[in-house]
Amino acid sequence: MDRAAKLVGMARITHHDLRHLFATRRIESGVDIPTVSRLLGHKDGGALAMKVYGHLRDQHSQAMASKVTF
Repeated sequence: MDRAAKLVGMARITHHDLRHLFATRRIESGVDIPTVSRLLGHKDGGALAMKVYGHLRDQHSQAMASKVTF
């Protein structure tokens, strides 16, 4: 990964960065946090994922709410 990033002139990226990207994109696409948590291999029912990624859900909810007109 380091060599590939260096070859294309981008910042170093780790497997952990890719894991965060995976989770973030799933949540932003509307996948619920308990499902994302299971996909990540967590056994806590989503508690850790909610702590780490819960703010994304709030941002998404606000963006969707702004589309509603009365």
